[in-house]
Amino acid sequence: MEEIAEEILGENDIDVGEMRRFLKQNSVKGTSPVLITVLGTSIPDAIKIWFINQKIHHFIDRPRQCTKCYSFAHASRICDKTNVCFLCSEEHVGPCQGPEKCINCKEPHNPKSNSCLVYIEEKMILELKCWNHITTSEAQRVFHLQNMKYSEAVKSSPASVELQDTVNLKFEALLQSLNEKFECLLQSVNKKFEKQTAIFAEMFHKTIE
Repeated sequence: MEEIAEEILGENDIDVGEMRRFLKQNSVKGTSPVLITVLGTSIPDAIKIWFINQKIHHFIDRPRQCTKCYSFAHASRICDKTNVCFLCSEEHVGPCQGPEKCINCKEPHNPKSNSCLVYIEEKMILELKCWNHITTSEAQRVFHLQNMKYSEAVKSSPASVELQDTVNLKFEALLQSLNEKFECLLQSVNKKFEKQTAIFAEMFHKTIE
């Protein structure tokens, strides 16, 4: 790793703060990708290393969840709460007998589900942190501020409701018009079919005679 760091520092105009390899799950063996933390607020698209331009991918961390209470607010090592079931979010001994319930959003899924709204919010905050090169606390503040502004805009804008009502009325009118045209077309087809059937029946009788 030191050799790689020296090569990056020597061939690129960036200051490397930290370098480390990702570890495989439940293992101490390193993987091929290398996480590089650079000093500053700008990241190059690629770096030159041993005469090769290596493309850089932004690292967006996944939301970290406490394995005791399944909250996203703190790490397991500092959790002072009682362990809860990872399925029903309740405290009990033995196999879980209750329905799944998330301790974070109270919806009927287990607390480790990626479809949890709280998990999705945490993921969006980390993406905001990565793309804007800000701290986690700053990203949380910006995210919640944006949500508050959006909620206030929706509440203070009845025009959106009126627009939706107008669209619904126009859509209903369009459906009614299409139904009327379809009925007229169907009646016309039925009349032509009855006429053709009568002609065919008359010709058939004449042929028999």
